[in-house]
Amino acid sequence: MKIGEFAVQNNVTAKMLRHYDEIGLLKPSAIDAETGYRSYDPSQSHLLNWIVILKNLDFSLTEIKELINGPVDSSIIVHQLIRKRIEISSLLNEHIQKKIAIDRLITIIEKEGFDMDKKIDLLHIEQSAAHEIKKNIPNMEMFLEAAAGITASCSSDDSLSVFRFDISHFKQVNDDYGFEVGDNVIASCYQIIEANVRAGLTQAAIGRADGDEFIVFAIANHQAITRVAQSIVDDMIAFDFNSIGCPKQMGCYIGALVGSVRSIAEIRKVIEDSIETINEARKEGPNSIAIESYKL
Repeated sequence: MKIGEFAVQNNVTAKMLRHYDEIGLLKPSAIDAETGYRSYDPSQSHLLNWIVILKNLDFSLTEIKELINGPVDSSIIVHQLIRKRIEISSLLNEHIQKKIAIDRLITIIEKEGFDMDKKIDLLHIEQSAAHEIKKNIPNMEMFLEAAAGITASCSSDDSLSVFRFDISHFKQVNDDYGFEVGDNVIASCYQIIEANVRAGLTQAAIGRADGDEFIVFAIANHQAITRVAQSIVDDMIAFDFNSIGCPKQMGCYIGALVGSVRSIAEIRKVIEDSIETINEARKEGPNSIAIESYKL
């Protein structure tokens, strides 16, 4: 089958096939010695299909070549797909944070106009934005994927931290002021956490653990996680909750564990163990922090 026919049959271009030949990714079945025309066997469509699938999943051509040129082992393919899924989930987590910030900027500029000399406060939210922020907070599945990506990228010497954030007496907010105010409080607390985590930690994943609880996983030692946790508490104390419809000044509890993990299973266990740590913070009252070391 001539290169043009093979390209049309597989919905690719002849130029692409020539490039794949040049880099040794997909060689033609035969090349005419006089004309240099490439020919392909119909059975090669299966291999080309895999190349196209992996390329569309953001595998580089070098990665694809390594996968298909070596012994085809299902476990290796699955491992590489899981790694790629972690990378994509980590990027998705970051993009969600950026989307939330962009939505906030659009709302502010539409309402107040653009002024380069004016300081922008991304923590102040309108009711219309609270639901969108809450909806876009990464769930536990996305959080775990991002956390696994962080774990895969760190060295054996890196300290990894998990901290759990809980809003004090949050149920009372819903009971006394309604769910819309509750949404405002959740969105505001998330933004306080997100702002401090991004400012104080180089690699971190943030997610919603359950209800009014948030979870953070980061490359951070005891000193770094203490600094960020205290910064979050300080911002909670300074934040004007009345400005978002909540007459009650809200507080929080933070429980953190610092050590080292190397797998999703270990991350899940540390997240579970962080419940006990935050319970220690609760014993001290609102705006308390408990940080402990752990060994699996």
